Amino acid sequence: MIQQVKTSTVTFKSVMKTALFNRGVKEAREGKPFDYEAGSTLNEQWAYERGRLFGMRFKQGSVKHGGAVTPEAMRAMRVAIQEGVIL
Repeated sequence: MIQQVKTSTVTFKSVMKTALFNRGVKEAREGKPFDYEAGSTLNEQWAYERGRLFGMRFKQGSVKHGGAVTPEAMRAMRVAIQEGVIL
């Protein structure tokens, strides 16, 4: 029997602060191919993938400013979640 991996609840704001989320956004906006080796943990891989999805849907605007997630990026993330673009 396959067992479910241990999960934990995270906020999108905490994911959006990660380096791999932001790398995913940047690479998607630049049209770079998906890096299947990005991230050494499942959480890092998910952050990168979510960043790629976010970058493809929202092609402009900064995600972070001075280490904090921008209000515009948070609004865009809420729209992406409502549209089912990002889970």
